[in-house]
Amino acid sequence: MTTFEKLLLPLKDFLELEGKEIDTKTGSRKLFFANFTLTFLYSVLMNYGSLRSIISNLKTDKTAKKLGFCAIAYSTFRDAFSRFESNSYKKTFLFVYQGFSWKSLDNLNEIGLFSLIDGSILPTIQSMTWAKYKTTKNAIRLHLELCLNKMIVTEFICQKANSAERAFLIKICKKSITYIADRGYFSFDLANFILKKEAFIIFRIKKNMLIKREQKLEITSLKQKIPIFFDNLIDQIIYFTNDPHENKYRLISFNITRTKFVICTNRFDLSTLEIIMLYAYRWQIELFFKFLKRTMNGIHLFNHSENGVNIQFYCFMIIILLQLKLKQSCQNNAQNCLKLKKQMYQKNEELLKNANQMSPEKWIEDINQVFHISWKIGKHWLEQLRNLIIEPFNQETVEILAQNH
Repeated sequence: MTTFEKLLLPLKDFLELEGKEIDTKTGSRKLFFANFTLTFLYSVLMNYGSLRSIISNLKTDKTAKKLGFCAIAYSTFRDAFSRFESNSYKKTFLFVYQGFSWKSLDNLNEIGLFSLIDGSILPTIQSMTWAKYKTTKNAIRLHLELCLNKMIVTEFICQKANSAERAFLIKICKKSITYIADRGYFSFDLANFILKKEAFIIFRIKKNMLIKREQKLEITSLKQKIPIFFDNLIDQIIYFTNDPHENKYRLISFNITRTKFVICTNRFDLSTLEIIMLYAYRWQIELFFKFLKRTMNGIHLFNHSENGVNIQFYCFMIIILLQLKLKQSCQNNAQNCLKLKKQMYQKNEELLKNANQMSPEKWIEDINQVFHISWKIGKHWLEQLRNLIIEPFNQETVEILAQNH
């Protein structure tokens, strides 16, 4: 078995079964669903930057030929983005996401389920009229939910850039999950909707909102030290004076250098510092967007229809999940697995001891280090995977891919 076959193994039976039904429905004759999907996933993995590049490399790339990929006509490959429905790829994505167990952070699992919510704008060409944004500019917005506990995408959709971010959160909101988001998401109606769903929020809000304090709370931090760069740190229970729903919230405010942060939550059970750290973890979704745009070349669209764009991003998310599963599987079977865990433990201990000696930037960087070893898919790790793609998947391969390059 090659490394590529190992990477795609979780999808093999699913694609064969689903593909037959989809091909019958769509009347596919030249390019079948499973073949198109595998070819496009391979192309995304190898970072072919355009549709022309895919077609060219399928003709000349020796690696592609060794893996059994054949040359495909440009028009045939292009038309597949219209022939196949994005919902078929949503089903494929959900099969991978829901069908397997994923490594998660024990420290987060102990205090709940957390989701990061955000949207990111990607520019498009002027002829994409369905993505009309401004008079002289078209763009799409990728709405996304990232499960913080497992560091995997659980929900997303590509829409025109001026589509409502809050509407996406309303659509996906589920009971018992704590949603973490920046200032643009907060509104009294949205917060009330989430509370009625028996879910939770940790939202940064505007600093000038009108409040009425009910109770000042003690600043708490459990085992961690509160860094000295938090100025004017206040934890209190409040009402917003102009909130028509009259909900009670917890408000944590502080200054870092010249910037004031105000965090609103209905998690009354967590320590002050836990709330701040959870909001600081929001940086992970920004890093994911950066990874998607730069490392995965998500800025470039392979097809310009709304259906085709969503197919592209479903395939992106599918290959990311498969890469993460492969990396974590290798770590579980690598001989240096215990060494990796020991390194992470030592980093966490250093963070607790040295919190008061850090700059804000260093503190945020260090608390986010917990995600790096088992959940980060970096540029250099992907290069190693591409180099090994036609090699036998053996213990040597496992040891290489277990590393966090």
